[in-house]
Amino acid sequence: GEGRCGPGESTASCPSDCPGVTTPPQCGEEPHSDPQGNAVVDGRGHHVASAAACCDACAAHAKKSPKRPCNSWVFCYKPHCWSADNGNTHLFGECWLKWQSDAAHPLYGQRGAYTDGYRRANRDKHLNGKYPEASNPEWVGATKAWGEAHGTAPFGVAPGSRRNQSVPTHVSWMGGVMGATVDLHVSWTTDEHGTMRSSAGDTIVDYRPWESREQNLKRGVKPEQMKF
Repeated sequence: GEGRCGPGESTASCPSDCPGVTTPPQCGEEPHSDPQGNAVVDGRGHHVASAAACCDACAAHAKKSPKRPCNSWVFCYKPHCWSADNGNTHLFGECWLKWQSDAAHPLYGQRGAYTDGYRRANRDKHLNGKYPEASNPEWVGATKAWGEAHGTAPFGVAPGSRRNQSVPTHVSWMGGVMGATVDLHVSWTTDEHGTMRSSAGDTIVDYRPWESREQNLKRGVKPEQMKF
């Protein structure tokens, strides 16, 4: 892919490029990314119809919450967004608002394409369990947002049905760090250890907040990453 979702391309035919950037430059959007940060609004109870609406919600939160203002956001653009936390089912429209302590040096948890090793290691994460029932507030919020975005197009999964989703080729989220500059010509991969590598030669080892500082440093995490 060339970093842009062109005419005739779709998330099905060209998952590396699509859906592409759909927000204004100030949103700092990077397709197929999961920016880190402390959640100031839990996306499981906060559904919107588009990435642009999620970015707008982040900006609005920042104006009202000066102590921990939203400066990064993550949006689920698929009916079911695959994630490593298989205890949760993340549905369309989830809009996570987050706060990073140093947004001038953006932090990400996952970026770009999953390596074959990552997909093998996590192959069974969402092959069991069930989707929420139709009365579940998360399902209600997701399907309402889907209708606002896609009209009468089928949602694609049925309430209460069995989950049976394999690991996608790319991170199933759209995210951004407000004000960040993103070079769409640079591609990323995330491996089974959480290490992210770019086509420009950068390597970022995933910060694990549940580990001690010493453990993170030993794995190769940079000190400036341990801030959120």
